[in-house]
Amino acid sequence: MKKRGREEKLTPQTIQSERMAALGLLVAGVAHEINTPMGAIHSNNDIMTRAVGKLREHLGPTPDEEVGRLLAIVDEVCRNNEAATTRIITIVRRLKNFARLDEADRKKVNIHEGIESTLTLLQHQLKTHIRLVKQFGDIPEIECFPNQLNQVFLNILLNASQAIEGRGEITVRTWKEDDTVRIAISDTGDGIAPEHLSKIFDPGFTTKPVGVGTGLGLSISSDIVREHKGTIIVESSRQGTTFTIKLPIEVRNAGADDRND
Repeated sequence: MKKRGREEKLTPQTIQSERMAALGLLVAGVAHEINTPMGAIHSNNDIMTRAVGKLREHLGPTPDEEVGRLLAIVDEVCRNNEAATTRIITIVRRLKNFARLDEADRKKVNIHEGIESTLTLLQHQLKTHIRLVKQFGDIPEIECFPNQLNQVFLNILLNASQAIEGRGEITVRTWKEDDTVRIAISDTGDGIAPEHLSKIFDPGFTTKPVGVGTGLGLSISSDIVREHKGTIIVESSRQGTTFTIKLPIEVRNAGADDRND
């Protein structure tokens, strides 16, 4: 990380951004460490599958009953290994996509990839008691800082999962409207108290217990969306909460210069 001059303050957003950068480095490192041995296992399983096929050809259509039973077991093991390794490789790819350390510059991306990658990161929190509904529309690629938007998705989805006590549902909906892309993330939690709605984007504001929330996530998310020339609004009732993000498909004169304002 770069050294700061004496005049630069260590703001809450700077701290959170550096935490996310550290998380990105950790995720990328773990993904790399998993990828190499998993690639070898996946390749070896493919070799074993082909070897069993050759063995079946050599034995002919009516092999010994015991040999046939053993080959069937090996076939089943190979199919299970194929499914398991493919799943792990997909998860690792999505984790790397979430980090996106090589994409610090603004570029055109499909935000569905970022949402899917973020959901992968949160899968362990969602799978036991939360039903996930994805209603992805036909949307174009948008100009953005992908790693920053992934941070926004992470913050809102994490809040949504923590708002649900017991069983519930989170819905992620995307659609194109005029020259913008919209992302709505809804949960079936208890909702946000009316007196808190106007404060939830304030730095440091949180209703979570000490040690659970810092009050920075939604504030930083709001800043990131604003830097993308977009808007983020929240609607809440006792039936749940919806955050709706509106982002322009193309951004003019946005990015690093805006962050220095």
